[in-house]
Amino acid sequence: MQKSKYNKPYSEEELEIQMSTVKRNIWLVFIPVFLLIFALGYYQSNSLDHLKNEYMEALDREFSGKVISKRQEGDYTRAGRFIFLDSNYEDQVENDTYDRIKIGDTVFKKKNSDHSYYILQSGDTIIEYYTYYFRKRYEDLKNEKKN
Repeated sequence: MQKSKYNKPYSEEELEIQMSTVKRNIWLVFIPVFLLIFALGYYQSNSLDHLKNEYMEALDREFSGKVISKRQEGDYTRAGRFIFLDSNYEDQVENDTYDRIKIGDTVFKKKNSDHSYYILQSGDTIIEYYTYYFRKRYEDLKNEKKN
């Protein structure tokens, strides 16, 4: 049994009332915060302007360099696979591309281009549709809003 600041012990009933009040107040704070975060996330993922800006940023991106390291975020199919370039640039790549790229291969993407190029030491070139995901999300939402 705990004592109050006046050295009177709290009864079990008083402790239960205090605990339920604390729990209720915590829920009253976290539920609105959670709903607000959910609403903002939903709005952002369904905002045509936001998706257009994401697509334009991806289109405007420019990089080039040699692959100096590779990183995988897990050992499962959907794990992110990243390459690091000597120009201090990190980029996520498709699984098949990640498997074919070796340290020392050259990578570049020109500004206002939808494609990135991977020039392998073996002489092969991989052309990847770099902005596909961004363009597809933008165009799908644009078509959906038209209908």
